[in-house]
Amino acid sequence: MPPRPWIADTVWAAVLAALSVYFAYPYPAGCLLALPLCAALAIRRTWPVIALVVGAVAAGVQAVVLTQVTVSILAVPIMVYSLRRWSGRTLGVISLGIALLGAVAAPVIWLQGTSARDIGVTVLCYALVIVVAYGVGLRVREREEAALATARAEAAEERAEIAREVHDVVAHSLSLIAVQAEGGRSKAMRDPASAPAILGVIADESRHALDEIRDMVTVLRKGGVSNDQRGAAGIQDLVARLGDRARLTVVGEIGPSMGFTIYRVVQEALTNFLRHAGPLATVAVTVAVDNAQAEVTVQDDGLGTAASTDGKGHGLTTMRERVQARGGTLTAGPLATGGYQVRATVPVMS
Repeated sequence: MPPRPWIADTVWAAVLAALSVYFAYPYPAGCLLALPLCAALAIRRTWPVIALVVGAVAAGVQAVVLTQVTVSILAVPIMVYSLRRWSGRTLGVISLGIALLGAVAAPVIWLQGTSARDIGVTVLCYALVIVVAYGVGLRVREREEAALATARAEAAEERAEIAREVHDVVAHSLSLIAVQAEGGRSKAMRDPASAPAILGVIADESRHALDEIRDMVTVLRKGGVSNDQRGAAGIQDLVARLGDRARLTVVGEIGPSMGFTIYRVVQEALTNFLRHAGPLATVAVTVAVDNAQAEVTVQDDGLGTAASTDGKGHGLTTMRERVQARGGTLTAGPLATGGYQVRATVPVMS
């Protein structure tokens, strides 16, 4: 609903009241009894229960006191529509029942002395208007709820995508920094002259992570999620940052439509390698692309089943969600011969 629904409702109620008084004049009862029924419309979205009570009483008094229908009776189907659309099922059903009761009672009272056929046709017409008003209110509410559910699902997916992006960037960079710091500490103790180079690598990686986060924030401020299409160059950079501990083999051409997905899979797999494979392990990254699919394999010769983990990471879940979003599959686990392997297959999309 708009933030102040009573403003528009009051305007419409005033218009209907003016028309009711105009057509009921010069009959005082018709003019006076039209006002409370129209007034109920002004509060039907702000105080729906009070509006229902006031409207029901006013319409009942009209049916008993007046001898014919007035323009203000149009407030009844409007009320039924409004309560079903904005106030939910309970008030909507109650208003429908009261209105249908009035659709039967009012013609019986007003058309005394006429034929049963005339009364029946009038009742049927009144009831049809009420049912249609209720049905329209129900349909509009269902469409609005469906649209809201879709918007919430899209927002949840966007939040999940943002979380994946942040996880991929931060986890990989911090893991690489941690490995450099741990290895550099022992190396600096043996060779103090190497300390500046080690610190330089850590500083470069820190700046790289900050640049990626800034790029992500820039994209989010513009109203979207990063769609950076990183191809072979980005993957080569990821592997090169691990130095002689990693090697890359690329077969075929990594197209822009899947470059980002492959990049993130390789990045997360290398992050897990840095965390769990051990300081002496090496890793091989293979990307094979043909006309049908791209297959990414990241295999190391590290600790495998002996690797320690706290069980709190979301890396595999993140990779699997990203690959499945493109219709692909992902398997990951320790090898019987030692080490660990991540394999993802992603169909090529035209």
